[in-house]
Order: sequence, then C-alpha cells, then structure tokens
Amino acid sequence: MRFEIDRNPTEKIIIEDSEYKGKELVSLRIHFLSKEDEWLPTKKGVTFRRDQLEEVIDALNKINAG
Repeated sequence: MRFEIDRNPTEKIIIEDSEYKGKELVSLRIHFLSKEDEWLPTKKGVTFRRDQLEEVIDALNKINAG
C-alpha cells in the first residue's frame, strides 16, 4: 500500500509498507521532484516495524488530541 501527502509543489510525504529481509516495515519519507520530473526519496524520514504501527498511531492520536 502507498499513500502520498502533498507538502508543497516540489515535496510530498510518501507512506508505504514494504518488506526487508523477511520483516514487514512501514516507511514515512519525504520525496522531492527532480529536474527530470521524477519523485525521489530524501534522507528525511523514518522506517519502523509493522508490529509497532499501533503504538505509533496511538502516539499520533494523543498528539492530535492535544
């Protein structure tokens, strides 16, 4: 699965799931629009194990609630 959130005309946050060495991962990474009109990843982002997803969602919901 992959979701894209526009940050501005030349940057977006891409959230996607993947697998690496048999481990299920979730990645949130900033991508930028290159001169060739291609979206490329930056070093800015985070990747965590899929089994940590509920904990991350819970923390984000607490931040959202204030």
